[in-house]
Amino acid sequence: MSKLSFIITSHGCCIDDNLDNKDNIKTRDMMMKMQYLLLGISVLLFWCCSSSDDDSPSTYSFESAAKPAWSVDLTGNDAAPQWTAPDPSHFESSMFAMVTLQDELKAYSSDDDLMTVFIGDECRAIPSVRTVDKTGEVRFVLKIRGNSSDRDVTFRLSYYCAQLHQVFTLQGKETFAPELTYGFDEEFVPPLLQGCKKYPVQEQLTVSLPDKLPFTSHDGDLVAVFAGSECRGVGTVGKPFTAFRTSADEVLQIRYYSVEMGGIYSLTQT
Repeated sequence: MSKLSFIITSHGCCIDDNLDNKDNIKTRDMMMKMQYLLLGISVLLFWCCSSSDDDSPSTYSFESAAKPAWSVDLTGNDAAPQWTAPDPSHFESSMFAMVTLQDELKAYSSDDDLMTVFIGDECRAIPSVRTVDKTGEVRFVLKIRGNSSDRDVTFRLSYYCAQLHQVFTLQGKETFAPELTYGFDEEFVPPLLQGCKKYPVQEQLTVSLPDKLPFTSHDGDLVAVFAGSECRGVGTVGKPFTAFRTSADEVLQIRYYSVEMGGIYSLTQT
């Protein structure tokens, strides 16, 4: 009997910083438990493969299939926001940012997308539409209004993706700095995907294969994680990819498509 083992390594996780304090503390507690279990640890998952069904109980399933078109459904139900430009007469000065959209979201970008910045609950930038340069990079230029009194305040970068009907939001504490610029001398690529409300818990996973396999791995092989019938992450062997969860205790199933075998192996994560 040969063993087919998949090594799943977690590289860390993030949560939605836009939760209220009580929910944030609860979620952070769950994530801390998860990190203690997974960070820096390779979780070895065994699939026992045998030519005889009598040798051992089956711990996996295999189904012949064409190469799947697995993808994560990031679609939300947010309406197009009615962000209002700030009145410049109320502010002393401006700072500027040129935001480059991260690669994972570029495929969903359209001319109907919008981006802006809030300080607290107040919109402080003229909502920006996208520009696409010759290399295909998607960028948004933001002129952010502020005052010298804006010290240690909450900045919120919000991106509305029209195709996904989703607002992605990142936030953090910062002090307004007149005439400061971001993203002009070097690219500023904030991880907006982490601001996905649909999947507030995310982690980077890497799947590795052992030396001995009952099949030969190919460049066209795929690995994915599922919650029920929903794809929650797609990648290839040896390269990190993002797994999306609705909660830290959500159980994911691992699926592996083998070009050589012409089918999909499935295993529930333990």
